[in-house]
Amino acid sequence: LRHISFVFGEERAHHLAVALLRLADSMPCVKWLLHKLYAVEHPKLEREVFGMRFKNPVGLAAGFDRNGEIFRTAGALGFGFVEIGTVTPLPQQGNPRPRVFRLPDDCAILNRIGLASKGLDRVICNLRHSHEGIIIGCNIGKNSVTPAEEAPTDYLRVFRNLYQYVDYFTVNVSYN
Repeated sequence: LRHISFVFGEERAHHLAVALLRLADSMPCVKWLLHKLYAVEHPKLEREVFGMRFKNPVGLAAGFDRNGEIFRTAGALGFGFVEIGTVTPLPQQGNPRPRVFRLPDDCAILNRIGLASKGLDRVICNLRHSHEGIIIGCNIGKNSVTPAEEAPTDYLRVFRNLYQYVDYFTVNVSYN
């Protein structure tokens, strides 16, 4: 996978990975195979936190599945939970490009994508599908055009529209 990201660049590699996982999501046999190959299930891995039973303590962090498109496939890969987002009320592009930088000497990538989101309505459409026992968290944020003093309105709008679809929330207090 590392070689692919070098060939395509970080953002294109991410978009390709999401597209492939979306494709896998549409094929139950592929999800089943991914689960058999990669998921590790054992009672010693299970955790109970705030009344929620996690299959394991390793989750997919917010930022990868920004719009709730691949949480079922991520669950098939063995993640104990999937945190989607950051979800903003309205669609927005995030920061201007270039916004992802490779730091080879540090074996790192610097991410300044910002809160790129297809918006609340798209996420609701994606989350209406079965969760198949996957714990889903949602990272919520404000739109970049929303003044800081009105940020609570954005957070509440996303929360009120998604609470029935997700198991927990985290708040991104980024004021870009």
